[in-house]
Amino acid sequence: MELYQHLGFNRNPFSTYSAEEESDFLGNIYINPKYFSSLKSDIANGHSRFILGARGIGKTALLSQLKSTLESEGIFSIIIDTFDNIPISNNGAEIVRLIVECLIKYYCIELSRNPKQLHKLNKIQKEKLSFIIEEFFITLSSMEYNELKDKTNIYRRKNFLKQIYNRFFNKPINFIISGCMEIAADAVKKSLGLPDIDKERFYKNYLPEFAIESMGRYDGSLNYKSYKLILSDFVEIIKSSGFANVVIFFDKIDEYTRLNNNISLVAGFLEDILKDTTVLMNSSYSIVFSIWDAIKPELTDRGVRFDKIKPNDITWSNEDIRAIIEKRIKYFSKGQVTLDSLIKDKEIIEEVINLSNHSPRYIFRLLSYIYDCQSEINQSSDSFEIEAIQKGENIYCSSFDWYAIYPTRTSGKVNIITNINRLLKIGKPQIKTNDYVSAYKVSTPTAISYIQIALNYNLIKELPETEGGAKLYTIIDPVVNHLIRIGIPELQK
Repeated sequence: MELYQHLGFNRNPFSTYSAEEESDFLGNIYINPKYFSSLKSDIANGHSRFILGARGIGKTALLSQLKSTLESEGIFSIIIDTFDNIPISNNGAEIVRLIVECLIKYYCIELSRNPKQLHKLNKIQKEKLSFIIEEFFITLSSMEYNELKDKTNIYRRKNFLKQIYNRFFNKPINFIISGCMEIAADAVKKSLGLPDIDKERFYKNYLPEFAIESMGRYDGSLNYKSYKLILSDFVEIIKSSGFANVVIFFDKIDEYTRLNNNISLVAGFLEDILKDTTVLMNSSYSIVFSIWDAIKPELTDRGVRFDKIKPNDITWSNEDIRAIIEKRIKYFSKGQVTLDSLIKDKEIIEEVINLSNHSPRYIFRLLSYIYDCQSEINQSSDSFEIEAIQKGENIYCSSFDWYAIYPTRTSGKVNIITNINRLLKIGKPQIKTNDYVSAYKVSTPTAISYIQIALNYNLIKELPETEGGAKLYTIIDPVVNHLIRIGIPELQK
């Protein structure tokens, strides 16, 4: 028997700790934040929102649950988390075009599943839809479609490519699509029975300032205003076909590789779209941006109006983290295991939870290290033993990925690892200015500047009391405190 079986689980409950890996059972283990109902209601009623949170706090999981809940209420929703070929700045038009392209992909899948929705559209709407498919539907291979299908819940039962092929070519229903099969806009239009249209007329409606010289897809300069008009028209078409509203979620923007995890680049990437209130305050649809909270100060400096579009911060208390753990282990043990039976010392439970620093992802990463250590020490144990817990905590803290949480654009004296190493070299849970002076042989003003950087990173906080008139600071990051406690003198950059 494997360790998870001895512990009472049907599989290792700590082998995954991201929403992407847990999509199949996320609904069974997820706990809604306290504001979930009001946030869902706001979004459903046409209000755009910002969702702010640290990395690992559960933004992607929250978006997944919001999407699932909204779909159950008849609201058409999509999640956009891929930004290939979008310029890293001055990109408002391209982002709106990306919204339309993603909407049309998912909407065509929905129409292939339920073509009767087309009957609710009038002639003009069908012509507009035909034009939008022609201009914005990106050709899909079967592999691309399967990847797309895996990102949605409500369309999995149907094979969009197979249905389009069978309708268009009248092939048997058991036709197997080859790996190179591609579906283009023309096939989609014909399979849905949409009319041929005079594209020049629609170009003149949406792009009046351009002289259209051909009937092919327009390849000229992007026009922000025109794309916004097309988006508004398309949203009305979707709603006319039977959906209560349209919601567009943006996720993982800070993970776009071209932005290189750089706060200024991420803020620049978002600046155009987030400052455009004609897009964000259009009540005919909702746009929800999941944003790394480290980006907010720079977005504010660039003029993003967080006072107009309500930000929702994701936060979890230690009690919330415990409830999140309990729900997961209950699911994987069919209700037979509790946290108290898995870790039998209540003080150690609090210690483990505290090390997560209020992050669901990091509590499960820590528990995965503990599980691995327990498997190595004694695979037949029916609980996590003290030795395994301590070893897992030490590995977790020593290998912690600080750059996944803190900005990496900083270097030199303001680099996050540099500042953690300063605290580790001092090696005390409480510090004062003179500790920096003594440890680094620097002037008092320089020591004060080091303390200010640590305060900005939220590694320390000032205490109300003083020592001999000197200000006192306490280290509040639990991982740094643990590293000091086990005597780690320095981290590798």
